[in-house]
Amino acid sequence: MSSTTKKADRPREDTKILFDHELTNAPGKSIVGVHLDYPPNGFTPPHRHGGATVVAYVMAGEFTSGMNGNPPKAYKPGETFIELPGCHHTVAENNSQTSSTQAIAIVVVDTEVLKTGGYAALTVLDEGW
Repeated sequence: MSSTTKKADRPREDTKILFDHELTNAPGKSIVGVHLDYPPNGFTPPHRHGGATVVAYVMAGEFTSGMNGNPPKAYKPGETFIELPGCHHTVAENNSQTSSTQAIAIVVVDTEVLKTGGYAALTVLDEGW
């Protein structure tokens, strides 16, 4: 079984939009807050974020993140990481088999991306997913 098939059988993250505001001091930009809940063994397939800057704050559990071909790193509650525009997020997962992982992602994105693609445009999965 290929790694793609194995990962496809894993549960996906649950997302909830917390806020969405246009930034008057940065015309053409919006800030969106997203609550992420990864069930045990949950993951997000490889993706990019529509040209956005994303800052993630881990609230509970342990979140494993790997970007741009770099080795994945485990983040614990209270830790943060940043994804810059164009970043390729290749590993985003909860490796625990028993508990969930929760994080808040703050996304700064072109307002036009939201207007044309909605919230789905914030996470653009790699082709084939």
